[in-house]
Amino acid sequence: MSKPWADSPFPLMPIPGQPGAQTCPNPGVLAVCIEMANVHNTLLRALNSIYLQAPNITNATDIADFLLYTQAWADTVHHHHSSEEELFFPVVKELAAKSGISEDVMEPNVEQHHAFEPQVKAMIDWVAEVSDGKKEWDAKKLITLIDGFAETLTTHLHDEIKTLLKLEKCDGEAVKKAMADTAKVGAETADPYLVLPLVLGCTDKGYPGSENFPPLPFIVPWLNAYWFARRHKGCWRFNPCDHWGRPKPLQFV
Repeated sequence: MSKPWADSPFPLMPIPGQPGAQTCPNPGVLAVCIEMANVHNTLLRALNSIYLQAPNITNATDIADFLLYTQAWADTVHHHHSSEEELFFPVVKELAAKSGISEDVMEPNVEQHHAFEPQVKAMIDWVAEVSDGKKEWDAKKLITLIDGFAETLTTHLHDEIKTLLKLEKCDGEAVKKAMADTAKVGAETADPYLVLPLVLGCTDKGYPGSENFPPLPFIVPWLNAYWFARRHKGCWRFNPCDHWGRPKPLQFV
C-alpha cells in the first residue's frame, strides 16, 4: 500500500478547462480561474503536508524547521487573501457592476476569509509560543488546531473558483490584468526566502492544467533552488515536490 501524499486529506480541485472540470467561454476569465485554482491547490498541498507529517516530527531540529514551515504556510495564506481583498476584489467589483453582475459577487468569499482567519491565527499564535519555548511541541494539538479551520478553508478555496467562473460576462482582459497586477504586488511584498520555496515546492507540474504554473520568468526557479531556498533549507524537506515541481514522497510519513 502506497504512502499518503499531499493530495489528501483535504481535496485538491480540478483545474478549470480540463476534461471533466468546469470551464468558461471567456478566455481572460478562464485564464484567471486556472491560475487561481493552481494557487489554491498549492496551499492545499502544503496544508496536507503539514497535517500528514506532524505526528512523526519528534527531533528538536525537525520540530524547529517544521514550525517555521507551518509559519511560512500561514504567512502565504494571509498574504494571498490580503492581496485579494485589497487589490483584486475591488477591481472585480467594478467590472462586475459594469457587466450587469452583482457588484457584491465576491462578498461571500470575503466572508469566508473572515470565518477561518481567527482559527488560523490561533494556530500561528500557538506555533510562535512553541518556537519561543513557552509551550512544548504537541503534534496532536497542532492537528486539533488545523481541524478547527481546515473544512472552512477548503470549502472557501473551492468555492472561490466557482465564483470567478460567474464573471464570464466581464471584460476578460481587464479581469486578467487585475489578477496580474495583484500577483505582481504580491511577489514584490512576499518574503522570497519563505514564500517562494514553499510555493514552488508545493506545485505539481504533472497535475493536469498545472504545467505552466506558476507564471514566472525561467530564471526564478533556478534562483529559488540555488539561492532563496538555501536560507531555510531544513524547511523544504517537508514540501511534497522538489524545487522543480516534481512530486516526491513525504519524508515524515
